[in-house]
Amino acid sequence: MKKRIGFIGLEVMGKPMAKNLMKAGYALCVNDIVKEPVKELVELGAKKGETAKEVGEKSDVVITMVPTSKEVKEVYLNEDGVLTGIKEESIVIDMSTIEPTVSQEIAATALKKNIEMLDAPVSGGQLGAIEGTLTIMVGGKEEIFKECKEIFEAMGKNIYYCGPIGSGEISKITNNLVAAICMQATCEGMVLGIKAGVQPKVLFEIMSKSSAQNWALSTYMPRKAFKGDFEPGFMVDLMYKDLGLANNLAAIHNVPILLGSAVRQIYEWARATGKGKKDFSAILSLLEEIVGVKARLEGA
Repeated sequence: MKKRIGFIGLEVMGKPMAKNLMKAGYALCVNDIVKEPVKELVELGAKKGETAKEVGEKSDVVITMVPTSKEVKEVYLNEDGVLTGIKEESIVIDMSTIEPTVSQEIAATALKKNIEMLDAPVSGGQLGAIEGTLTIMVGGKEEIFKECKEIFEAMGKNIYYCGPIGSGEISKITNNLVAAICMQATCEGMVLGIKAGVQPKVLFEIMSKSSAQNWALSTYMPRKAFKGDFEPGFMVDLMYKDLGLANNLAAIHNVPILLGSAVRQIYEWARATGKGKKDFSAILSLLEEIVGVKARLEGA
């Protein structure tokens, strides 16, 4: 029999991930502070948990997908949290992007109650969540990872075991650091080339087939920014948060990340101009507004 799954956190990413679990035949108990996605999933056949504790009581595996380290700790460790309700020998999986040390802290608390934990942040954005093609980076005991692999396969296409608890978070933080730098580099290059007189489509095709090629340029921006669509997607606020996680991780391990620190200030700039809730590709619009050109692809 398939495990009963609790799912807490049903916003941009969590709701489609939960839907894909239901499509794969899992019985879900769901909870979120926002009522609408809970109502939608209940109408599709999920059960409602009034609290994180109740979700734990009704589940063999609890998955969480919430924005910050603080919220993850509250969901698991509060008096009405998951760990007060879930039975022994169950599993909790946090798929949020948070501090690796927080994953390790919660895992240690869970283990005292004979509950196993995996950290399993994701990459691929809202579209990947909808299509079930997420990349999932998993930290924890390898035997627990193998036990839960079928669950991950209902939500993602590329599933990686990264090592001990916290390793998934480290992998995700590193990935998003590079993604943010590539996004900024792509925006600068496109705006410069267009301002200097090259047509956007020509510049895009050259960069896509040459040494400037990267995921932001070739895959993400044609779906979003190059159409003038800056609605999330993956919000500026979340990339800013993730770059903060990268800076914290770098400080712990004495690793200089010069570009990462500079790019975080670009996202702070975007937040200061009211773009925090826009897609993280909205940093393109900052440059467009200053320079007076538009990086748009006809038919993108």
